[in-house]
Amino acid sequence: MKKILITAPLRQDADIFEEYQKGLDALEVPEGYEASRFFVVNDCAEVIPQIRNADYAVADTWDEYRKTGDDHLWTLELMAKMSGLRNMTIREMLDGGFDYWFSVDTDLVLDPLTLRWLIDADKDIVSEIFWTKYWCNAWMKDQYSPPEDTWRTPGLYRVGMTGACTLVKRRVFEAGVDYTQIPNIEKALRGEDRHFCVRAACAGFEMWVDTHCPATHLYTREEYDRFMAGRR
Repeated sequence: MKKILITAPLRQDADIFEEYQKGLDALEVPEGYEASRFFVVNDCAEVIPQIRNADYAVADTWDEYRKTGDDHLWTLELMAKMSGLRNMTIREMLDGGFDYWFSVDTDLVLDPLTLRWLIDADKDIVSEIFWTKYWCNAWMKDQYSPPEDTWRTPGLYRVGMTGACTLVKRRVFEAGVDYTQIPNIEKALRGEDRHFCVRAACAGFEMWVDTHCPATHLYTREEYDRFMAGRR
């Protein structure tokens, strides 16, 4: 039996987190696999009573976290702390004897077939795509590059960087890859996913994105309201 740890740092509005969990509840886990959940709760103790079917740890960073209408507002200090939280989930995966680490940000609602597509891809690092107004969670190089038109067509594509909804095989972490910031590029490439991808590429791993069942990204209240309206 192959073991998958579904995990993420958790700092989220209660109603969005509930839709996230419903997406996880509906995930189809292929035969021969079993999935567990683990969250690192960061400055949102109020959602702890909502957590179900999951273990969790508390690691408050006591940082202000703000959003604009379209995006999150990240500082270098906050991104460094986020790297530490993601590394906590990696240690949980390794110490727990899991074969896969499936990191799913808590503002995503997954298609039930997501895990099947990612496992069938049989890649060391593969993400499921999701889109926002201006960008997606995959790009080819540098801080960001425009999405390829072909990614709108269902398929599997090699990319330069990705994150936020990513299935990673154990051997990637056993090779020393993690989210620790690389000191001499911390301002050139901002964001813990970028540092992870640079470390992975330098260790010889490829990154891929699957586009068969895009996740829904509830990254603003407006997106949440639109999503809920579509369910009525």
